[in-house]
Parts: sequence; C-alpha cells; structure tokens
Amino acid sequence: MKYLPHLASVAALCLTLTPTSYLLAAPSEKQWQAYNQAAINQQIIPSYQQLTQALENSQNKVNLLCEQPTDKNLEQAQAAYQHAMTRWQAVQHIQYGPVTLLMRNYGLHYWPDKRGTGANQLRSALLLDDAVYDDAFFKTASISLKGFPAMEKILFDEDAAKNLQPNTPACRFLSGVNHYMVNVAQEIEQDWTLQAERQLNPGANPYFDTAAEAAIPLLKALAEPLQVIMDYKLDYPLGSGFDKARWSRSEAWRSSQSISNIRTNLAALHQLYSGFKPVSVHSLLLEAGEKNLANNIEASFQQMNQQLNKTPEVQQQALTEQTDQTLRRLRLQMAELQQNLQLAMAVLEAHLGFNSRDGD
Repeated sequence: MKYLPHLASVAALCLTLTPTSYLLAAPSEKQWQAYNQAAINQQIIPSYQQLTQALENSQNKVNLLCEQPTDKNLEQAQAAYQHAMTRWQAVQHIQYGPVTLLMRNYGLHYWPDKRGTGANQLRSALLLDDAVYDDAFFKTASISLKGFPAMEKILFDEDAAKNLQPNTPACRFLSGVNHYMVNVAQEIEQDWTLQAERQLNPGANPYFDTAAEAAIPLLKALAEPLQVIMDYKLDYPLGSGFDKARWSRSEAWRSSQSISNIRTNLAALHQLYSGFKPVSVHSLLLEAGEKNLANNIEASFQQMNQQLNKTPEVQQQALTEQTDQTLRRLRLQMAELQQNLQLAMAVLEAHLGFNSRDGD
C-alpha cells in the first residue's frame, strides 16, 4: 500500500491561516524532542511489543488446535488471530524504519491483493502433502503467501474444521506462517532499539540532524495513512455506489474485522495527534495560536470514533445499505480531517515532502 498525501492542496489551505500563525515561532527543538520521545516510547515501541506477544499467543493457539482439533480450540485460534490482527492495525501507520527493512511490512500483511495471487498460490502450496513449511520455505516464498491474509484464508475458511487436522498441509502451513510472523515481529521490535537511538539523538548520527527533522517520519505517519484508508479500506470495497459495492474486497472480511480495523487505525492516529504527554501535535497547534484548527482536528477524531462504535461489523459479505451510507459519510469526514492535518503540518513548518516511505 502506498501512502499518497495530497500535498498540492496545502498551498491553497495555507491562505486560510490566521495572521498569528505567522508571528509565532515554529516549535522549538526541545518541544520536538519531547514529542519524538513520547511517540516512540508511548506508542511505537509498546505497540510492536504487543504485536509480538499477540503473535506468540496465536502460535500457541494454532499449535494446540493442530494437536487437538476441537471446535473450542478452533474458536480460540481464530480469536487469537483477530487479536494479533488488531495489534498490527494499531501500528500499521508506521511505514518507516525496521518494518520496511527487507519488506517486512509486506511479509506481515500483503494487501490489497487485487489479482488474487495469494489465494491461488496458497491453494497450490497446500496440494503438496509432503511439503515442509519451515522458516527456509517462508524465507524464499512469494510475499503473497506470507502474513495475516494467508492465516486468515486458512483459519476462517468454511472448511477450516475439516482441513485443520493433525499433520495436514493446512495445519503445517498455518503453524509455519505464524512462526514466520513471530520471527518478523521480534526482529522489528529488536531493531527499534537502534531506530529509537537514531531518532532520539539527532546530530549524533548521519540520519537526523535535528529533532525537528527526526519528527518528520512521525508526522508523516500521522498525516498520510488517511489516504490509504480512504483509497483501499473504503473506496475499493464500496465502489461508486451501493449496487457496485463488493465487500469481499475489504480488508479482513473473512474474519469480520474490516470496520474494526479502521477504528483501530483511527485510534492510533488520534493518539499520535493528541494522546501524548507532555507534548502533542494538538498542544503544539495551540501554542501556535491555532486553537480552532487544533480543536477541529480533535473533534473529527472523536466524531469518527463515535460513528464507528455504532457501526456493526459486516458479517462475511452481507453489507447493508445503512452501513454503506455510514461508511461513505465517514469517508467525507476523513477527507476533511486529512485537509486539516495537512494544514496543521504547514502551521508547524513540517515539510513532509512527496516520498511517503522515506526514512531508514
């Protein structure tokens, strides 16, 4: 997935800034340093730790299921998968640093797969009764055979109870891909020790000269993911109208998490905006004299969260017209929030550039 900010509109938006915005200084180095520390230590590192723990728990439940294939164990394995997916969604907006090294982000979650490559390759892989789905297999396997989508296809297949029996290809593959994901999550978590050192010690390494520069990847992680949600998680499955909607295009529709995922994404962005102490983007906007802008952004996050909390999850592909209309309204709110966040970046003199995945 590509994060494509519509930064061309920022110039026009800047015309609406109040005069005080130009009189007040941009955030100080001390303020940016405090924000960077808060974002990394209060969100990013804990989120990756929680992802690793959730995948380890999923591995345990999958192993138990494949040893003792009962309905209860299948339900517990499915629930563990759903929890791990939620933990991934809570950090999916971080598209720089260790998660992009060796395309780990795609190894965890290759989506959308518009050509259905993963499903076709998975069917072929499971035809081999004597195949070994170990770390060596997944190291060289197609990226569409890895990660959450592959796990979901097996765990939530209508024939999952029949297929997931001891030593079947489905069980061996499921256990193997889960183990691969645990390893990837552990590597990302470990590598964030070095990434944090780089970002929190600007000027002492060739990666970041100032704290303001070190904040740019974090601000990109706040401002850019809304476009991904609009393009892929809303527009792609909803189409141009209710009669054109295809919910099977939505993210995680098999596990009935499509709407939940969006809610988790927005909660993470909301935290990145105003959830940190002692400094947040919200507090920086207030100091810049942009109270209305700061509070409008905060209100947008709160309103969308309330709206999503009232929206029932779509079960399989049974999208209702009411839910369709709700999600289309949400899309409009999201577009307005995106514009306001772009304006906030201009106020804070944060020049995000056009490459949505730079950083180390």
